[in-house]
Amino acid sequence: MSDQKKVVAINGSPHAGLGNTSQMIAMLRPHLEKEGFKLEELFLSQYKINYCIGCGVCIEKGACWIADDYKTVSKRLLEAEAIILASPVYFLSVTGQMKTFLDRSLTYGHKPRGTWKPGLAVSVSSGAGETSVAEYLKYVLRIFGAFPVGALTSIAVGPGEFVGKEAVADRAADLARDLIRAYKKGRRYPATDLDLRFWRFMSYLISEHRELMKSDHDHWQRLGLYDHFEAYVGQAAAPPSMEPGVREAWIEELIQEQKEGTFVPSGPEPKMKADAAAVPGVTTALELLQSMPQSFNPKAAEGFKAVYQFEVSGDEEFTAHIRIADQEASFHEGSTENPDVVIKTTAKVWLDIARGEISGRWAFMTRKYIVKGDLTLLMKLRSLFGG
Repeated sequence: MSDQKKVVAINGSPHAGLGNTSQMIAMLRPHLEKEGFKLEELFLSQYKINYCIGCGVCIEKGACWIADDYKTVSKRLLEAEAIILASPVYFLSVTGQMKTFLDRSLTYGHKPRGTWKPGLAVSVSSGAGETSVAEYLKYVLRIFGAFPVGALTSIAVGPGEFVGKEAVADRAADLARDLIRAYKKGRRYPATDLDLRFWRFMSYLISEHRELMKSDHDHWQRLGLYDHFEAYVGQAAAPPSMEPGVREAWIEELIQEQKEGTFVPSGPEPKMKADAAAVPGVTTALELLQSMPQSFNPKAAEGFKAVYQFEVSGDEEFTAHIRIADQEASFHEGSTENPDVVIKTTAKVWLDIARGEISGRWAFMTRKYIVKGDLTLLMKLRSLFGG
């Protein structure tokens, strides 16, 4: 048995192998085969697939009782490494053949697969509906455990009369490569509001009607899909990008600025000190820190006492600290015991902040530098050394 990877395309056109839908699928073929993937095109018009009658047996028992070719076609899709759903537009929607096939897929429609494979949507019209049909096909790819890497659409009235045929072929080449790349790298596209909407609706529907939808309910329980959205999309939420307490300290500073009349709702971050380039001899982070006491604002330090330690890396490697007490600031080389706040930064980042080339708030919130200790002290730096 061949272990060649397979892309299965379901073609809803009744013009098996002759219509524009087949021609568009053919545009994908050489690019897929070049990467070692076999493209298998299944024409729904050549299979006997009866209408869904809405009996609900599949959602209760887990399988449809109708004996026809549906299981054969769906099995090929489920076993493929990547899938394509393709349909022309005759009257603002997919063809009857495709709609019948998708209606019968209710068996899988409520049951997320637990694994994800890349998929494509293909659609052509005479000028009305191909984009909306492609969006529909992209959405229902999830029935077979797939996510869309894109859609190949075109306008064509007669056979082969594509508007911008070369552009359609170029788009097909790009999408074929995206499909293969997504498979080979195990790539997923970001979850969307459509995923969230489906999860919320379906989890509610199945949970509320678990007696009727017994098979669906058992499936959701087994895969832990009821637990949280991340289980459904197979993507975890990233940890917070800022240290605990950052938001509260930031808001507190903004409120204080508002009271003092220095609040600036937009624009660049106010400089921490006078422009470093204007201070004679200041070209390094060490020289910058040594010069900070020169721009110290004693009025902002009334009744204030703290030790700021800087651990600098990158172009320069050193540790130093600034001690503030009795409305005076002093620079000291090396580390100190129990500093109130530790700032870990590269030399370039701290120089860029001092020169006003980047926003200090932005640099902190995007973790260009790291702070350990009392975050309110970080927010106070600007007023202490504002010149």
